[in-house]
Amino acid sequence: MLRLTLPLLILLVSFLSQGCTPYNAPIVDLDQPPSRIIKTHLVEEGETLYSIAWRYDFNASELARINGLTKPYGVRKGQVLNLDRSVKPKISTTSAVSKVKKVASKVIDRTVTPVKKPTVNQSVTKLSGKKLHWKKPIKGKIIKSYNPNNLQKGIVIQADSGAPVKPAAHGVVVYAGDGLRDYGKLVIIKHSDYLLSAYGHNQKLLVSEGQVVDGSKIISKLGTSGRLYFEIRKDGKPVNPVAYIK
Repeated sequence: MLRLTLPLLILLVSFLSQGCTPYNAPIVDLDQPPSRIIKTHLVEEGETLYSIAWRYDFNASELARINGLTKPYGVRKGQVLNLDRSVKPKISTTSAVSKVKKVASKVIDRTVTPVKKPTVNQSVTKLSGKKLHWKKPIKGKIIKSYNPNNLQKGIVIQADSGAPVKPAAHGVVVYAGDGLRDYGKLVIIKHSDYLLSAYGHNQKLLVSEGQVVDGSKIISKLGTSGRLYFEIRKDGKPVNPVAYIK
């Protein structure tokens, strides 16, 4: 009896092992995971070149060069900005037109000289001779330290509800609004051609774009949480704010 069942068992095991083998689909039949790299940005109402550069970790001057923009780096609603660093900078005709206008202005005798409002870059140039003296933008305890691995690479300072916020150093306001996600009402100040600071999670903004501010100026007030998000960027890249305000 044993001799008759053993071959049958071997045959049965062989059959089951073949029948249970899973089917592997060819690699070419499998869908590849989608990949999407943002290479352009559509300018929305209230945005500035500096706020857009902040969103995508650009130096504002670098973003301007890629898109052929010249100072004072004005952008308009509906304008499409290129975010591809590999693309060669555009050659802008703005500089050529401005040269023609300058020559024409010398030829035409103007009896009245219009008063022009200083641009952001002109204001920064005037302040560039002053040494930057950094300080804490608000009195309070740092409850979240700088971490380069975090999505937001700044620090959080715990202060009183509604406390006034002052600039960490003198500069020019290049953005004041709530158009950047996860920052709330935000103020960005330009201190030099390569140094910017940001103050987020405010309840009320007290400055506007183009305004020159110093350490004594109140730029915003915090909400009921009393938490200020503070970040410093050097050449478009986040750095540890404590290294400056200590």
